[in-house]
Amino acid sequence: MIDPLSYGQRQWQQILSSYDADIRTRVRDLVLEHSRELAEDFYEQMMDLPEARDFLAHEMVNQRLKASMTRWLEQAFSVQELAVVPEAVERQFEVGRVHARINLPINLVSMGARLHKRRLLEYITTIWHTPAVWLQAAMYLQDVMDLSLELMSLAYVSKSDRKSRAAEAYRLHTLGLNIAVERERQRAALLDWSQELVFSLHRGEQPLSGLVRSEFGLWFYHKAVSVFENAPEIGQIEQVLQQIDLSLLPELQSSMAGDTAMMMEKMATLQQEVKAIAYFMTTMFDRYIELEHGRDTLTRLLDRRFLPAVLNREVQLARRSDGAFSLILFDVDHFKGINDNYGHEGGDMVLQQVANVVAGSVRSSDFTFRYGGEELLVVLVEMDADSALILAEKIREKLMSSSLQLPLGQSTQVTISGGVATFDGHPDYEHLINRADKALYRAKHQGRNCCLMG
Repeated sequence: MIDPLSYGQRQWQQILSSYDADIRTRVRDLVLEHSRELAEDFYEQMMDLPEARDFLAHEMVNQRLKASMTRWLEQAFSVQELAVVPEAVERQFEVGRVHARINLPINLVSMGARLHKRRLLEYITTIWHTPAVWLQAAMYLQDVMDLSLELMSLAYVSKSDRKSRAAEAYRLHTLGLNIAVERERQRAALLDWSQELVFSLHRGEQPLSGLVRSEFGLWFYHKAVSVFENAPEIGQIEQVLQQIDLSLLPELQSSMAGDTAMMMEKMATLQQEVKAIAYFMTTMFDRYIELEHGRDTLTRLLDRRFLPAVLNREVQLARRSDGAFSLILFDVDHFKGINDNYGHEGGDMVLQQVANVVAGSVRSSDFTFRYGGEELLVVLVEMDADSALILAEKIREKLMSSSLQLPLGQSTQVTISGGVATFDGHPDYEHLINRADKALYRAKHQGRNCCLMG
């Protein structure tokens, strides 16, 4: 199998050795002179394309992307010595990996390269009138642009393949949970919402918030739709959810001012629709058998390899609905001391109990991962920054007051530090994780046992 890094280095070295240093220097100077203009022209054209606008926003383009593209152009053509080739190749790989993380269509990347080449060729033929000179310059320009695109595509395809495998593995993992337990949990959530609606009506209060925003609704849209992908019941349940929220609940609310018979009729209709959801859900669950795989073997939390599948979906949902979701990155304070004092068996017992406290403190629609070592990562769906920080503090306080069991009947107490970050529109989920990680770093350095916002 060909090593992509070695291949890229050989190809770039061959380009450098194929062209006169004077030609390479003059093309570099030309690119440096017009790099900002090229970036502005590219994004101006991109913003006119509907498929590109899904990935771009004017603010993001002005604050980040123009500068990034300008820097990429300048760095690619500033490679003049063999010693800097490995760094240049790795830079193209990283750009490709970022494009894959944010699901940027590869055709938009190719379009960008084509636009840059066309504009730069116009400059070359205008500046250099001798055919032999401008032909060499044009060939060098094309070789560098094509190799950059090729290396980005290599990384893009590799990253996309890993993402697809991880997404499928996550789906299979979730199907492998105790399906019967989860089915009963969601049945209970659906019943709780229905009963609370009845109680509200008897108290003469307005009906509670819609089913879509309930515990069941959040679970359905953020987990079930992905887990039971292509199951016919997904569409059936969604149709009934929309019918209840958009039609039946408003009608029920209006009937409260009229006669009781009308209100009871509307309520009976709504209850029949709730039963229909329960039936569809049971049918959907019964399609799958119980499996047991895909969890972290120690904590029984989600394995971090499923994180890209979850976060990519949450980013897409948040961008589509202009919503928000949050992350909490927890780290057990002074965990090395626990291992030193009580051995790794004691450390494992503590980490298992910390994981239970954290996982038991979030909603069924949220996701809890073992991120690495003694770090846990929580994905809070449809939760803003203030609510996420409040929840992080509640978990911290709950754990601080918990007595954790150790070997030989001993017990101890531990604290955790947390970093909180809320989705800000950036399409790359690593950006969000990095913000949470930096907030956690600040919390550790401010004395630990606290949670800070990133």
